[in-house]
Amino acid sequence: MMKVRLQGISAGIIFTTSIFAGCYYGTGLMKETPLTNEEAKEKLEKDGFIVSPPDQESMQAVQRSKESDQNQKVEESSVVTYTIKIKSNMTSTEIAKQLFKARIIDDAAEFEKYMNEHGFSKKIQIGDFVVTNTMSYRQLANTISH
Repeated sequence: MMKVRLQGISAGIIFTTSIFAGCYYGTGLMKETPLTNEEAKEKLEKDGFIVSPPDQESMQAVQRSKESDQNQKVEESSVVTYTIKIKSNMTSTEIAKQLFKARIIDDAAEFEKYMNEHGFSKKIQIGDFVVTNTMSYRQLANTISH
């Protein structure tokens, strides 16, 4: 009895899929041709946009914007060093929040989960520890629990 039901369900799925495929491929509505530059310009002008060729000043502004984005990326990728002061009775949650605020880790919950799953949260030591944002979770955990 169970086999017959599964065969019926399978036949229904195949039938429905073939109907959808026929509608999708058979109607020809899904075929879109890319617009030429002239057609795109006409469409934009019809929608109320002003289309003009780029001038020298706007090209320079775009170039400056790209350069400033690249400079920001370089600054973002710089190494952040932080000295964490672990006090008596500090939990791994508090440590993770401190490291997150100092931009050492990207996700406090994920680091706390790592500490708990690998048993580091029970081995946390009191003291001052220097950590960087380039350290892996394992390296951070080893540093504060040595």
